[in-house]
Amino acid sequence: MEAAKGRRTSSNLLLRITDICKVHSVGVAENVGGKPKGDSIGGSSEDCAHLKLHPHLVSDHESCTGSSTARYEEAVVEKLLDAISCLKLAYVKVQQAHVPYDPEKIAVAGEHFASELEGTSGLKDLYVGVNKWSNPMYQSHVSSKIHERQKLVVELQADICKKDSELVLLRAELEELERSNMELKEKIDQRAMYREKKFDIGRGESIDMFIKLFESSSECIHDFTKLIVGWMKLSGWDLAISKFPIDKSVVYEKRSHKKYGVEAYFAHAMLMGTKEGYFSMDSYHHVMSFKDPFDALMEAPNSAFGRFCREKYLVAVPRTMEDSFFGNLDHRAFVERGGHPRTQFYQTFARMARYVWALLTVARYLKPRAEMFFVKTGVQFQKRHMESVPAKLTKDEAKISVGFTVMPGFKIGCTVIRCKVYLSMLDARDF
Repeated sequence: MEAAKGRRTSSNLLLRITDICKVHSVGVAENVGGKPKGDSIGGSSEDCAHLKLHPHLVSDHESCTGSSTARYEEAVVEKLLDAISCLKLAYVKVQQAHVPYDPEKIAVAGEHFASELEGTSGLKDLYVGVNKWSNPMYQSHVSSKIHERQKLVVELQADICKKDSELVLLRAELEELERSNMELKEKIDQRAMYREKKFDIGRGESIDMFIKLFESSSECIHDFTKLIVGWMKLSGWDLAISKFPIDKSVVYEKRSHKKYGVEAYFAHAMLMGTKEGYFSMDSYHHVMSFKDPFDALMEAPNSAFGRFCREKYLVAVPRTMEDSFFGNLDHRAFVERGGHPRTQFYQTFARMARYVWALLTVARYLKPRAEMFFVKTGVQFQKRHMESVPAKLTKDEAKISVGFTVMPGFKIGCTVIRCKVYLSMLDARDF
């Protein structure tokens, strides 16, 4: 059965070859009123378009089977004969385009002939590919390469998983180190704060003592702000979108200068809007006698200083900030119930609060009384009443104006304690 089929195939191939070889040359002459010679040979070249064979249509899997190799070889020969027929017809079209001479038809026919020739040359690569895939040694070589690449992929995937696990551990370790650094910084600040100064009010030293209190309060607010900014960075807060009461028209010289906006917020929250009943010189002497202000709170939680701490904490530390720092509102709840949390964060706040409370207390008992003042945004900078933060000025001070007040100033009669301001290039107004 197979032998008969093979004989029929060979006979067909011989007939095809004989048919192609019948015409050895094609004469082309102008035939007025009729078809040019050569049109009757095997049909048009368009009829041969379906005979093209694209090498990629033969899959590697099909080519790898030894039983189909002979069938593919026969198919290649069939396609080769078809391609030769189409090539001859394309050449006839080129000849016809010359009689009569038509440059456009010549160009089109030439491109078509080149396309047919390219398709014919592609059969060589197909034939070589079929024979290559029928070679068992080549199949074994390719198979070994595939297994080698698959093994490499598995190893790379395992390495990626290992690196991802290491990255997660390192990130957790980094966060833990950052938190440990914050706690160590708080302890260092706490020990530095233990070097307390006792201030005694005397008739000839009251203004000097008030200036020292002002400097200490300013320094404590600045240090507490540094602590808050560190917590904000650790918790993912963006200083650019935080709801601090700073004029949006302010242009910061550096990105890091946004911390002065946070400092201005805490200075305003701690110094403004305090009840008169929270201040007493008797309480002042008692509270300032403690080395650690938290001990004063533990001794008298509801004293004037204790009530001042509770009120200012609820005002200065927003609910959203506390929740993002600690993941809960335990501090706030404890303070609202009248207590003072024995935590590192609240104790740092209490140290700042004591100096601010002492400053406001003494300000009310000075003669004449100390009056606080702020500078509005856009006011022209004046050295007599203002101090630049950071301490850097441009050459032309006439064009410099106040962006916002970082730390308010005080006036005691004719004595002026300059306020600290952040400067910005705005339209200046008179002070």
